[in-house]
Amino acid sequence: MTDTMLYVGVYQGPEIPQSFRVYAENVQRFLPEHAIQVVPFADKRNIPASVDVLWDIRSGGGNPPPDFLLGRHLPPLVVTVHGFAPVTLNGWEYFRTVKGLIMARHYAKRKRAHWHEVHASVAAIIAVSAFVKEEAIEFTGLPCDKIHVCHHGADSGIFTPYPEVESEAYFLHISNGEPRKNINRVVGAFRRLRRSCNAQLVLKLPEHAARHYAGIDGVRVVAGLLTTEELADLYRRALAFIFPSLYEGFGMPIVEAMSCGCPVITSNVSACPEVAGEAGLIVDPRDEKALLEAMQLISQNPQARPERVAASLRRAGNFSWEKSAKCHADVLYIAAQTGR
Repeated sequence: MTDTMLYVGVYQGPEIPQSFRVYAENVQRFLPEHAIQVVPFADKRNIPASVDVLWDIRSGGGNPPPDFLLGRHLPPLVVTVHGFAPVTLNGWEYFRTVKGLIMARHYAKRKRAHWHEVHASVAAIIAVSAFVKEEAIEFTGLPCDKIHVCHHGADSGIFTPYPEVESEAYFLHISNGEPRKNINRVVGAFRRLRRSCNAQLVLKLPEHAARHYAGIDGVRVVAGLLTTEELADLYRRALAFIFPSLYEGFGMPIVEAMSCGCPVITSNVSACPEVAGEAGLIVDPRDEKALLEAMQLISQNPQARPERVAASLRRAGNFSWEKSAKCHADVLYIAAQTGR
């Protein structure tokens, strides 16, 4: 811990996605251990007057920080970048609406152009994975030495294994239901699996997505809110967590599942293999047959599951919010010293 307190104005803004909120709350819990005092604010009307650094926690979807954080008279600005999915994916793999599909290229071009207009006003970027760092180098115009990788963690008090809990015969998928989460291929592979296996598929989805999968043989849909403890219990009891996303800036559910001792089937694209490492079953997310074969491997070889559980727990040990907060603190101090 340093002798001098660093004051950080944290822009949290309206309508923060749940995953961003979990990230920010967990990192901020440990920042006081590094002599950092967080001063939250919600809009340009209440930017704190006496802070050393501003921190925008919510740059997702390829969006640059809002213009009101970029003034020359303001403290140095650090931006957490969660990903560039709509900039890199085909429109039909990201947008839910026809308008979004039609405008996809325009949106991507506009976001890239805006980043290049404002990048000189950003002191540093926190990329949530090495994958996102490479995209940030390509899309933002910031030099690589101003882009720092700080991985997420999982709440070690909640996402833990219970050795006495027996796994149940279901595969688990948890997501927000966006097209990039690849649920249709998950369901397609599962329906083929059901021809020779009695396993079930549990889908934890928001209400708007859940209704599309109700009534499918072997599929149990869980809609609405769950507590984190209930979520952890779903992970613990599953045969495996299946998360073949087309794009993840990090993929926090992968770490949550592994921390609970749940084997993971995930993608060979974006940040998923970086996070899952050798503990995961890594497949081409656009290949339904590959998804099926991974599910068959898990369901037909129960004697191999303890080894996969152990590998998942070892891999999960590489990620923690304490480590993440230390990484964030280092970047915030560097930004405060170097300025814009």
